[in-house]
Amino acid sequence: MKKIISKLSLVALALTTTMTFAQVDKSDWEGGFPEGCTSITVGKLASFDGSVITSHTDDSHRTRSWMDVVPAKKHKKGAMSPMFKRVANNDFAMPTYEHKPIGGIPQVEHTFKFMNTAYPCINEHQLAMGESTFGGREELQSDAGLIDCQRLNQLMLERCTTARQAIQMAGELLKEYGWNDAGEALTIADKNEVWHLEIVGPGKGKVGAVWVAQRVPDDHISCNVNASTIKEINLEDKDHFMASENVFEVAKENGWWNPEDGEFRFCYAYAPESRTSLAARRREWRIFDLLAPSLKLDPYAENYPFS
Repeated sequence: MKKIISKLSLVALALTTTMTFAQVDKSDWEGGFPEGCTSITVGKLASFDGSVITSHTDDSHRTRSWMDVVPAKKHKKGAMSPMFKRVANNDFAMPTYEHKPIGGIPQVEHTFKFMNTAYPCINEHQLAMGESTFGGREELQSDAGLIDCQRLNQLMLERCTTARQAIQMAGELLKEYGWNDAGEALTIADKNEVWHLEIVGPGKGKVGAVWVAQRVPDDHISCNVNASTIKEINLEDKDHFMASENVFEVAKENGWWNPEDGEFRFCYAYAPESRTSLAARRREWRIFDLLAPSLKLDPYAENYPFS
């Protein structure tokens, strides 16, 4: 979806379209899936000044209001990067999270400086990230892995300088150490391009992940609003798509996609309920309708263009 957009208008748009809360733990999800986090992305030819943009409204009802800059660091050989599991904590006036250690992965020799917020958001090389939870199928979530969404953001910002590098590294780490979170969409921007990365677990008791990434064309804008939005994928088009090796296999094994029934669509294979959330779909519609009213999109449609 083409549109010239400025950083200021993007902030206003994100605030206009965001709902109340970004929810992570399913006991808090209204209607069975999360609502609240809005991430809008802009290609360099669709922005007023040639910037590549991702945004993120993280409207969590659980306190995660820290903001600090973590300096670049050198690490000794054999050092480990600790991994944690988020656990809901309701013992305070405002609900929050505890972060319980569950293991570690080998640290790299040098890590970059980054801004540490609820979800670490940008590093010294202008690699930036947004986040939006979409949940996905319950049977996919596994506690056998080590890496959750916040830790993955941090690892990418500490170790990478471009969006493509970040996605490729994420795929390698998740395959070896495993994803232990619900379905998440990360919007990853560098100085030249912006991608959407959607991740779900490999299945209960398994280590690994299923993921797909799609690039937003340079002259388009896109968004994620707590719903999986990546549909058909063309892995021969390496300029616009990347995916885990098991992206088709897991769907076929579980009966969520039969090649004889039609073209594979990631969102319907792995997070079909997220496409039926009216609150999410209305936010998608509102963003696209404000930016491109000439498309005359139906506010009650189940699907909209990826970008």
